[in-house]
Amino acid sequence: QLPLHSSTFSWRNVALLVLLSLSLEQTSASLGKKVKHKPGECPKERLTCTSKLPESCKTDFNCHEHLKCCSFACGKKCMDPYQEPCSLPLDPGNCESPARHWYFDFKDHLCKPFAYRGCDGNANNFFNREDCKTACSLAAKKGQCPLFPLKNRMMCSALCKSDIDCPQTEKCCESICGFVCATAWTVKAGFCPRKPTECSKIDKPKCLRDDDCPVSEKCCSRCGLKCMEPQN
Repeated sequence: QLPLHSSTFSWRNVALLVLLSLSLEQTSASLGKKVKHKPGECPKERLTCTSKLPESCKTDFNCHEHLKCCSFACGKKCMDPYQEPCSLPLDPGNCESPARHWYFDFKDHLCKPFAYRGCDGNANNFFNREDCKTACSLAAKKGQCPLFPLKNRMMCSALCKSDIDCPQTEKCCESICGFVCATAWTVKAGFCPRKPTECSKIDKPKCLRDDDCPVSEKCCSRCGLKCMEPQN
């Protein structure tokens, strides 16, 4: 029969081995979870989903290159974490099961129908016009970004990707430190007269934005910024 102290020592060894095994399993599981995520942040879901679309991915590593597996527009899909989905160009996708879907035309600021072929494509793809408007109507707000100086640009993390990431009437604007939310400038109706081909000298600016000009005049570049009556 083994001495009591030898038996106690043996049980301690077993307990330590069990604890070590559990710790390694937890570490492995934790590392496994971390490995499934690529850098960058997915856009937030903007729709109230009553039904889900088929998933085209389960983890980030089902997606090519830097794309991430994101829940957007009522389904999981591979998306660029650094690009606003509503600014993506029209992509009808592949396969041969055409159906009427909607996409957001970022230039015209309108939701438009298109024939979706049934698979692939990009995230600018919605079942109906209402979903498209809900997800994208604030992606391009009215107004003009302020004129930030672009010299000596610093490398900074982007604080926004599109206007929808900014509060109230602020817009996502380019600055010396990446893209940031900024108060939008009002743009008056009409167009500035065409710029002269040459300037003998550049005058000191009399304005920086349309709001600096009286009544209907706009701030126009004319050998220096100055207030001028717009052309229709």
